Amino acid sequence: MRRSSAMKQGDNGGSIHTPTRFPADAVGLQLFILVSLFTLSCAEAVASGRTPEEQLVRMADALRSRSYEGTIAYLHRNELEALRIVHRVENGQVHEKLASLNGPVRTLTRDKGGVTCELSGSQTISIQGHGIGKDVLHAWTLDPGALRGQYRLHSLGSARVAGRQTDVVGIIPRDRLRYGYRFYLDRDSGLPLKTDLMGQQADPIEQIMFTSLDLLPSQDSGPVAKDLERRRRRPSKAKGAAPDSLPWRFDSLPPGFVLVMHKDWLDAGGRPVDQLVLSDGLASVSVYVESDPQERLVGGTSIGAVHAVGDHLFGHQITVVGEVPLETVEEVLAGIRLTAGGRP
Repeated sequence: MRRSSAMKQGDNGGSIHTPTRFPADAVGLQLFILVSLFTLSCAEAVASGRTPEEQLVRMADALRSRSYEGTIAYLHRNELEALRIVHRVENGQVHEKLASLNGPVRTLTRDKGGVTCELSGSQTISIQGHGIGKDVLHAWTLDPGALRGQYRLHSLGSARVAGRQTDVVGIIPRDRLRYGYRFYLDRDSGLPLKTDLMGQQADPIEQIMFTSLDLLPSQDSGPVAKDLERRRRRPSKAKGAAPDSLPWRFDSLPPGFVLVMHKDWLDAGGRPVDQLVLSDGLASVSVYVESDPQERLVGGTSIGAVHAVGDHLFGHQITVVGEVPLETVEEVLAGIRLTAGGRP
């Protein structure tokens, strides 16, 4: 949200004006209240006292442990959507449901079993398990120490979002192969109440903002972990297989990206699919390898900030998708190779 330097903003977003015909004591009282609010805001900003790294670890912990529901405004491609979100944590598992409040009726449910999307006309699309599905507010395992190689982290002051005080953290990429982020983190809970995805011109490409938020009790939500070093580790290697045993490898990858997951499954038609997930600790890219897909993508396409490229290589359809610039997914596609013992 752009800040206007032309006028001060009140709590309701409107400009603050001093009435021209007010008794002197009323004017004095109003000025006293304004000065008090300003002083309180400054005092709170100093009191938070957390580094950007600590703020990000606290955010990741909150997304994994806090239950909440609320209304979200999602701005992308000059289109504004309103969504209702219910996010619950039960016995260590995240259950999340999103429902559109304007336009066609759409709901998306995410849990450990996968992602289910219900569209108008009773059409349902399901993707089962396999680590698919991303929290709309980016509930990844953050490693702030590792981010320093590819991003610069900054504290950007404080702001008020959905009637709550937030601390603002900026994440600025060091190259053109990834986007930047601006998180407005709730001072009480650590949740990101507003997220700006920043392009190369430092303008928001997408914005997600709570307009209302209710915190809910979580079955197993404990205190936020104090040991930050516990989170400061490199992303894990591919789960379920050592890199040398995978049927696919990469001759080269964009700087900072490493393989963090490999899964294989059968699609709805019984055809095998390999998924490899790459991450730089913040951005992620998925590579899908199919032997006989129903649809093929050759070349590039995009939806908002998400870019995808595809080609038919080594007897397979390979599609690379990520919320990263186009040149990043192109570089990943150019680097993939079939290993010597891989499937033909």
